[in-house]
Amino acid sequence: MHKPNDVPQLIRRTHEERILATLRENGPLTRAELEKRVGLSRTTLSDITAALLRRGVLVERATHDEARGRGRPAAKLALDPASGQFLGVDLGHRRVHVAVVNASNEIIVSGERAYDVDTSWSERIDATFALIEGLARDEEVGLQALEGIGIGVPGPLSTAFRGEQRTPPRWRGQPRDELLALIRGRFAGRFSAPLTLDNNTRLAGLGEAVWGRADDADSLLYLRLGDGVGGGLVVSGRLVSGASGSAGEVGHVTVEPDGLPCWCGKTGCLETVASVPAIQERLAAVRAGDGDEDGSAADAVVRAAGEATGRALAAASVVVDPRDIVIAGDVLRFPGFLDAARESFARETLLVGGGDRLRVSTLRDEAGALGAIAAAFHRSSLLVGYASLAGLPDPAPEPADAERRQA
Repeated sequence: MHKPNDVPQLIRRTHEERILATLRENGPLTRAELEKRVGLSRTTLSDITAALLRRGVLVERATHDEARGRGRPAAKLALDPASGQFLGVDLGHRRVHVAVVNASNEIIVSGERAYDVDTSWSERIDATFALIEGLARDEEVGLQALEGIGIGVPGPLSTAFRGEQRTPPRWRGQPRDELLALIRGRFAGRFSAPLTLDNNTRLAGLGEAVWGRADDADSLLYLRLGDGVGGGLVVSGRLVSGASGSAGEVGHVTVEPDGLPCWCGKTGCLETVASVPAIQERLAAVRAGDGDEDGSAADAVVRAAGEATGRALAAASVVVDPRDIVIAGDVLRFPGFLDAARESFARETLLVGGGDRLRVSTLRDEAGALGAIAAAFHRSSLLVGYASLAGLPDPAPEPADAERRQA
């Protein structure tokens, strides 16, 4: 039990934690911006931030205008960059993307490495470690201050996707729980920082909501179309996983009832129409068929994929009414896809603003890694009450690993 005279210290510590959490979530802020976000009086905020500056927890930074000598605009407060680092890893189908940020939310190193889609998971992890070590060496970045690691893996993590007939080819041969345990075990053996795992597309949606143009988004529907099609969903300011981890999986909405079978066990899912491999297969069939020289048949394939995407997004958007509908992924490289998706979405949606609400991600390839970082230290209010289905217990380290980390 705390004594009565401990109460002021407890209140002050609570205020300090709120200020630090706000700066972790939003990056450097002016005092006026910080005051608005934390809800403290100007006097209280000034007193606490002054103490944090004296202790070296915070640093003060000149704004761009001040550096150019244009008067004395308000400087920004930030966490001391040396006080911690967080690593984000997006283990995609064909490449891994990693990013490291410091305590001030600055990306200090990032990069990617490609591998074949049939590469084993053990080899993918080896490639990830080699990438991290190479970037750290080349950029002269030490990872001794690493405080958390977020890792995104492809494919729904829902138990609804269990069973041989519903096991995606990219996971076949290794049960889901074994795969997640392998990833956790390998990373725990290499780094001592705590680990957070989740679906990489859902984390990319979190990255867009936290780091992208949708900063502070109250609601967002995110769809990434590449080798597969996955999504993430933010509703009422919270990242949603759903009861079984399938929230936001727009890629498995049926768009062609009589279409092709999907690895999930259904038929005619959006992924069978609008993923990059699906579009490429249909384009190859067109080229091998009548040899359409003016390209109209090829254009029709891409437009059909875009229109199906717009319809699926419109259906989902009518249910949750998101402020932002965001598309990302390699499918955007097909000319005409985005225009077709926007036109279809505008026709089908009931949302005010129609097709104007649908836009392209501002983060592109780094979204998953940045979202993994956000999840690693739960710095976003979007994660309040969020439960990841991939939360397996951290494995006990092998004796050699334990001894190495104690050395």
